[in-house]
Amino acid sequence: MTLEAAPLGRADRVVVSLVPGVSPLAGLVREAARAAGAEFSRAPVDSPADLQDRVLIVDLTQVLSAGRLGPSAIAISTRPDLDCYDVIPPDHVRWRLKRAVRNLVERERLRRALSVERETVRVLNEIGHALSAQTSLHALLDTLLTRARRLLQADGGSIYLVEGDHLRFTCAQNDTIPFRASRLELPLDTTSLAGRVAVQGEPLHVPEVTELPDGVRPELRFDRETGYRTRSMLFVPMKDHEGAVLGVLALINRKPEPGLPLTSFDRVEPFAESEVFLAGSIASQAAVAIENYRLYREIRTLFDGFVDAAVTAIEARDPSTGGHSHRVAALTTALARAAHDCDEGPWSAVRFSPAELTELHYAAMLHDFGKVGVREEVLLKADKLYPWELSEIEGRFRVAGMQVLLEALREDLQRGGAAARPQLDRLERDLELVRRLNQPGVRPSEDELRALDRVQRGWDLPEGHGRLVTPREAQRLCIPIGSLDPDERREIERHVTHTHNFLKAIPWTRDLAKVPELAWCHHEKLDGTGYPRQLKAPDIPLGARLMTIADIFDALTAGDRPYKAGMSPDAALQILRDEAGRGRVEGAAVDLLAQRRLWVGVVQAP
Repeated sequence: MTLEAAPLGRADRVVVSLVPGVSPLAGLVREAARAAGAEFSRAPVDSPADLQDRVLIVDLTQVLSAGRLGPSAIAISTRPDLDCYDVIPPDHVRWRLKRAVRNLVERERLRRALSVERETVRVLNEIGHALSAQTSLHALLDTLLTRARRLLQADGGSIYLVEGDHLRFTCAQNDTIPFRASRLELPLDTTSLAGRVAVQGEPLHVPEVTELPDGVRPELRFDRETGYRTRSMLFVPMKDHEGAVLGVLALINRKPEPGLPLTSFDRVEPFAESEVFLAGSIASQAAVAIENYRLYREIRTLFDGFVDAAVTAIEARDPSTGGHSHRVAALTTALARAAHDCDEGPWSAVRFSPAELTELHYAAMLHDFGKVGVREEVLLKADKLYPWELSEIEGRFRVAGMQVLLEALREDLQRGGAAARPQLDRLERDLELVRRLNQPGVRPSEDELRALDRVQRGWDLPEGHGRLVTPREAQRLCIPIGSLDPDERREIERHVTHTHNFLKAIPWTRDLAKVPELAWCHHEKLDGTGYPRQLKAPDIPLGARLMTIADIFDALTAGDRPYKAGMSPDAALQILRDEAGRGRVEGAAVDLLAQRRLWVGVVQAP
């Protein structure tokens, strides 16, 4: 006779079967099984599936004497995972069978317990991994509740979070009657089961709802509205590392098989005491995950506040550019999302993950932070000459006028005024020329250049006053575009390098590691004519290319710059199209910006 064990199931009971069922040893096997605390079954073993959850006792004398393999033997022979526990000679059966069955049943129970423990550890690890991977609170709670219900074979469940002086019903599931969770709130007191657990911080096991003591009421509105019948319940608190209750995990109606709807509420079982501890372990994991999530959100909020404060501080140095960084960030991410949503054309293969969009947002917000390293007078320079330089020139012209008058008076006091008038008029015209050329949008004509040269050389002021216009001042007045001379422009352009050096000093997380590089590239051009590194298209990240377009568009359309008027979106788009035609910016992105009109509600278009 051989004793063999089938694979283990989740049931606590052990079933002993005899093969073949007509063996004369049936009475002995039944007696031995009952003595061992197991159940004896006469159910036939005709297929491998029949071996599930059974301990088999095979009477080989009957199998071999039959001269052929019957259904039972065939079923056994097709299960290579079965192992032989003992072989008992026929003359030893009466005194060894009872002990062998007892040992085998105990062995099966231990194996089942070990299997359950292994499964529990595996699922707990799965829960821990799943919770650590979630960045959405709703997804985190939904994952927690799904895994907890499956492990503890609960038909339904819900999660309440502590918010101030109440509990908020945040997540709920039910296999038998699917439904959408309402935003139910319970007072944070002992009048409800969930409130009692949250206040007392101890688990509550309810084997049967109808047997609750007076003064304690479960929340059964779902039962009344749907016809559901809540019987067994298990509530466990979710505590943080300091013991504070963050919420409550509630499990409802333990059932024989997880995941399947209940066909009858009579099949509902109480939760076992051992499952209270297991539910507590899951709740502890959930509390850690919720605490980590909240800490993550707090850190993100803190960092967002720092970024906003930094941008505000930089833009406060130049009020005329206020809001520029926020608008560029909004327009850049809008361009990236529009490209992501395109399923055809040049953007069909482009995809931005949520982390990449966040990374791009921060890079665009901080792209001009390096302006903190630029001298304020250069940063705020609206005209070709600094205000004090123009004031000095005007002072020299006044000295020149007084000199003309004094010389005329020396000749003839009576006709001095008339003699000085032509020269005074010329001084006035020359000063007006200086004031005109000082405007950033004025390119000097040939006549004006000759007139300016004459102004430089045509007056000899008293000692200590120098010339009416110095060579350096004349050079600035001849700036063809804008208000900056080459040295000042290089100083302004160095703000990109200052930005990169500043951003590199921040210990960015892995998902934001490219922020410094993206911001460093926002003034590069596809043909290598940008700055500060003269990168070409293959070396410029796509996000930075989009940021470049957003930066140029906002600079052109902003109507609050003292040195220029704001353009219309159409005019700005035409300039961007011209730049794209020269191979300097991403033409497809300019087209996307125009087609979707992404600036609406973002930039300050006139």
